[in-house]
Amino acid sequence: MIKCTLYKAILKSRNTPVITLSIAMVGIYVGYLTWYIVNRYLPEPISSYRVLVAILTFWICAFVAIYKIPDQLFTNRRIKDVLCFPVSVDKLVSLVIGRLACFQFGMVVCGFWAYFLYASDDWLLTITILLGCWICSCLIDLLVLVLSTAIGNLLPASIVGYGFILFQYGAFLLLALSVGNLVTKIFFWSGYLENLNGIFNPVQWLLIVILPMILLAVCTSFFVKAKYIRGYLNTQNFQYRRTDKAIAPTKIQNPYFLLEWKRVSRNKELIFFSNIKNILTVFVLFSLLVQNFEWIGLSEKYALELFLLVSCCAVNTISSTAYSSDPNKSYFSFLPISAHRLFFWKTIQGFLWGELTVLLFGVGVILFRNIPILDACLLLGYGTATNYSCVWIGVFLDYKMPRTPNSTNELLHGNISKVLVLFVSIALTVWEIYFSTQISGSISLLLFAVCISVCIVMIELGYLIFYRRAFRD
Repeated sequence: MIKCTLYKAILKSRNTPVITLSIAMVGIYVGYLTWYIVNRYLPEPISSYRVLVAILTFWICAFVAIYKIPDQLFTNRRIKDVLCFPVSVDKLVSLVIGRLACFQFGMVVCGFWAYFLYASDDWLLTITILLGCWICSCLIDLLVLVLSTAIGNLLPASIVGYGFILFQYGAFLLLALSVGNLVTKIFFWSGYLENLNGIFNPVQWLLIVILPMILLAVCTSFFVKAKYIRGYLNTQNFQYRRTDKAIAPTKIQNPYFLLEWKRVSRNKELIFFSNIKNILTVFVLFSLLVQNFEWIGLSEKYALELFLLVSCCAVNTISSTAYSSDPNKSYFSFLPISAHRLFFWKTIQGFLWGELTVLLFGVGVILFRNIPILDACLLLGYGTATNYSCVWIGVFLDYKMPRTPNSTNELLHGNISKVLVLFVSIALTVWEIYFSTQISGSISLLLFAVCISVCIVMIELGYLIFYRRAFRD
């Protein structure tokens, strides 16, 4: 009971039995769907894909660890209040890590339970793979905890938040790139899956992992006990540092644009998220797609550039956190502020920041891809139109689904809106490529995509102008 109360105080947990049961049912269904697809549609025997499922499950567990541990143990402002009580550091950290390990064990079980419905023979070997996957996930938890503690202690308070951002997002990109290449090789390289299964001996790997797990757990316990408090307080100083600066008069006359400009300029993490992360994403996607694009069978001209531009425009953190990161949102309901005009200027602000990435992408295409000037201009027009449409959708989703994050430098700050925008934009791009191949010879893919993007912008502007009722509180 005490641990449950402490956990709720730290994380403000509102999970009810209904939510927990719903998440469990979703995990069980995803696990069943995975093995159903493997058994029905993939050519190899079902036992050949156990290593692949273990790698994918491990990737998800590692991603959860990279996301949750820094945000729950370092950027979480509620721990500062808990430290005033007689609570030991070991108990505090072990509570969060233990809950995370239990959650990861549930994910591993959800990923493998349906295998026994289709193959009940070598169940002992499958359980060994399951345990090995979970222990590797716990090993990653400890590594992330040690690295997070080291970042909190080694970096000064003025930049420690950016250190956490680089660590979280860099590790996520590294995982995504490695798993993307691995999955592509499994499905498109002949004999790669058999070689992988021949190298991977579950029993040997389980025995190899157990010893480092024990040693790392002991070392982590001493290191965290000595350095965690200092690293946590240093991180909090980054989030809530105060500087005495003279207030300079502004030249911005539009009050709505000024409100949004102040929101972005006072949350410089948003600028880092929205632009630096986009540039890193472009490089990772480019290297991944260049290696694997032809294997997928997609050879349309400029398809690669369209995918990269859509990915840049869809993950705009400034637009997807337009309301959730605004400290003044609690005053909008009773101040004489037009929700319609505020929405418009939030969209313009996100569009301007996102356009920086689009322009950099256009310059890179002209310099390094040897594309004709007319096609480069069409790409730039496509990126501009797509940027506005994605920003509009991101701001609209954040307006309709407001959230209150624990901190502004979370890895997934605004992630719900970004995922939805990315899914819609990628699906639309796939449809454009498919449709252009069906009417090959009539219109080029690039020109067709530009026309569709302009039409979407016109629809959004028409909705904004003629349906103002949707923006009333």
